[in-house]
Amino acid sequence: MESKAKEDILALRQLPKLKSLLKKYRQVKTMQSGLLQLSELASTVTDMAAFYAELKSVIKTLLITDSFHITLINSKHNLELAHCHNPEEIRLHDHLKVADWRKCLTGMVFENEKPMHCSAKERMALAKSGNIFLYGSSCIDWLGVPLRRGSQVIGVLALQSYDDKLYFDESDCQLLEFIGLHLVTAIDRVRSRELLEQSILQRTEKLTETNKQLQIEIAERKKAVKMHKALLSISEITANSQDIDCFYRAIHQEINTLLPAKNLYIALLDNSDSKDHSIVTFPYYDDEKVHSPLPRMLGYGLTELAIKAAAPTLIAEGEVFYLSEQGKITSEPLTLDYPEHKMPQAWLAAPLMEDGKIFGILAIQHYQDSQAYQQSDLKLIRFISQHVDTAILRKRSQAEIKKHHEKLEKTVNQRTQELQASNLNLRMQIDERRKAEAQLYYQAHHDGLTKLPNRAMFSDRLSYALRHLKRHPEQGFAVLFIDLDRFKMINDTLGHHAGDEFLIEIALRLQDCVRDNDILARLGGDEFVILLDSLQCQGDIEEVASRIITAIAKPFSLGGHTLYSNASIGIAQCSDHYKDSHEILRDADAAMYQAKNLGRGRYVFFDESMREQLMASMTLEQELRVAIIESQFELHYQQISNLTLTNTIGFEALLRWQHPTKGLLTPSEFLYMAEETGMILDIEAWVIKEVSEQLKSWRQSSEYFNAFIGINLSGRHLVQANQLNKLIKQIKDAGIEPHRLILEFNESAFAQQSELALKNLRRLKDFGVKLALDDYGAGSSSLNFLHNYPFEFIKLDRSFVRTLNTNNKNLSLVKALHDLGSNFGYHLVAEGIESEEMLKKLQNAGCEFGQGFHISRPVKMPRIMAENEAILEVNG
Repeated sequence: MESKAKEDILALRQLPKLKSLLKKYRQVKTMQSGLLQLSELASTVTDMAAFYAELKSVIKTLLITDSFHITLINSKHNLELAHCHNPEEIRLHDHLKVADWRKCLTGMVFENEKPMHCSAKERMALAKSGNIFLYGSSCIDWLGVPLRRGSQVIGVLALQSYDDKLYFDESDCQLLEFIGLHLVTAIDRVRSRELLEQSILQRTEKLTETNKQLQIEIAERKKAVKMHKALLSISEITANSQDIDCFYRAIHQEINTLLPAKNLYIALLDNSDSKDHSIVTFPYYDDEKVHSPLPRMLGYGLTELAIKAAAPTLIAEGEVFYLSEQGKITSEPLTLDYPEHKMPQAWLAAPLMEDGKIFGILAIQHYQDSQAYQQSDLKLIRFISQHVDTAILRKRSQAEIKKHHEKLEKTVNQRTQELQASNLNLRMQIDERRKAEAQLYYQAHHDGLTKLPNRAMFSDRLSYALRHLKRHPEQGFAVLFIDLDRFKMINDTLGHHAGDEFLIEIALRLQDCVRDNDILARLGGDEFVILLDSLQCQGDIEEVASRIITAIAKPFSLGGHTLYSNASIGIAQCSDHYKDSHEILRDADAAMYQAKNLGRGRYVFFDESMREQLMASMTLEQELRVAIIESQFELHYQQISNLTLTNTIGFEALLRWQHPTKGLLTPSEFLYMAEETGMILDIEAWVIKEVSEQLKSWRQSSEYFNAFIGINLSGRHLVQANQLNKLIKQIKDAGIEPHRLILEFNESAFAQQSELALKNLRRLKDFGVKLALDDYGAGSSSLNFLHNYPFEFIKLDRSFVRTLNTNNKNLSLVKALHDLGSNFGYHLVAEGIESEEMLKKLQNAGCEFGQGFHISRPVKMPRIMAENEAILEVNG
């Protein structure tokens, strides 16, 4: 019993502590619940007014008072009252609106950026010291904390207590700071949401406006597409329509797709000279109220109104609108006295014109809608009327042409009968002429005795073989130069008749030794040549040469005499170093003389060692140096013509060497030596000097005042250091217009250091001279030169031009090059035009310019002296 009593006493003593702990537990639980509610509220808030309403209940739950206010900094960095809840002082809100926040407790918290706890006594002391001023009722206790966003203070949260039994402590301050953090979170969340909604609203408005504009543009585009389609159809109808009535109906249908044109008519004036007494006809009239009217005199109706205005006319709502040629619209009231039951609500018309003179109108009208046509339709009806008057005038012209054709047909029939008789006689003459020309051609290209091809024909075929070899190097050929032994003895002993029979027999035996595709020719006397084509190996040549020697060695029976002869044969095989037929014939001839020297009746292949090539080269080099010092060169000018207009546009300066012993030499005979030794630069400097003097002399000539001169230059100017500067300086010092010079370079100038060459070409282009690519078609002829290089002229090589006679594929290439020239900015110049047929082909292929023997041979041109110089020369 005593132990139980003791336990009861102990329990009674602990009961107050347990009640105190229970009270604290309930307070903590209430505080946790309130703080949790505040945290959820701050994270889900969407509206600050709702947040403030909920905040009141949270503060009331957690703190000793629910009197509080919130101030926030505005865009001008001044504090503004954001929310106020003060049941004790309902006028506090009005006071705070006009209060100077910098002179109150709230302002001090904001300025100091620290929490502040102030009692009524402390508040009064601050007011007496002038640090703050008082407003509203006096509170018993005051607590304020700064609202922070990061390190920045954005406002103040303040509590007021009006109960003298309720004071704030340190825990209230911490709790209020915690509430302030959630308050800032809520403020930022709502502000972000407001900014987002504002941004969305602005973008929505912008997208709505953009969509509206887009819809307008789409509608206008659809309208424009529809209009263009209809106008295109009208143009096609005008171009293709043959029957005028069908044309009217088709035009009516197309106009009806653009405008309300159910009612349309066309009125025409006759050709009367008196406009006041003209008759109006209606070739087309489609109207819902009025049938097609009969022709009538010109009066005072709507039709006459448009005829008198001679301009597109619109009548709508009692106003008449006119469209001038300058696109201006004028208006005036409609004063025409017109029957009301016939007057359309809207009327649109345009005049039909011929050489500025009106001959009719095109009109459409609407009887129900006064707004059926707008002022913008005046331009449209003008366009349509222009196509209509074109078709009408074309139809009239066709009728007049038909009458003329009928008259001409009778005349033609009469003339045809007369010409048929004349043509019969002319055809006979042409046939005889053709036979004569064929005979002359045969005689010009064949030996009269043996009927074999002569030197001219053989040289031509050999030149062709050389060109063919460049394109097909695997298809070799060889030239056999044959000289007969004892021919002079036969000719002198037995006479020329026996000599002729001997040559004829030789020709027959030689023909038996060669193939059908080989060429056998007689050069003259006892010299024969053979072009062996399509050879596989040297053994084929030796086989043919052995057969010839065996055949010639057989006895000949002439005039009862048995004679013997032998053949000495020199053989020159094809090689890419041969430039023309003369060189290969020369080497074959040299080999033939070597065969003679070795004992006759044999064949010898040409070897470079047969001639003293080295000595000849040394001699040529020395003579060339003397020629530069003594200026033994001269220029021949070949005319360059416009193939379409056949007028001279310029010349190409062709270098010639007046050799003291060899005569006039072309560049092919010495220029290679100049290129190898570098003397080419001195020669070209002399050429530029001579051409400059020629151009300056042409200033006195009206014929050649604008003519240019082309000069072939070495690629050294483009790749050697400072050489281009010297070239430009020489042209400048010459005192001529650079654009009158055409500097021509061939493809070999760009084979090496192509980038440097291209850079220097552009320098020349900027300097002002014209540039040309020479010998195009003779080498690789890369298309790269056409669009990357600044050439103004592409010169087709003469060898390429000659192929146009037999190769139509190359004609297509010329056309393609001409079409490319329109895009890349160059002109085609054909070299080596040697016949009218070739000229015609080039013209048809689009080639603009050309030169050649058919147009003009190279000639020397005298200098044209100034007038005062000529007078001095005469007097001197």
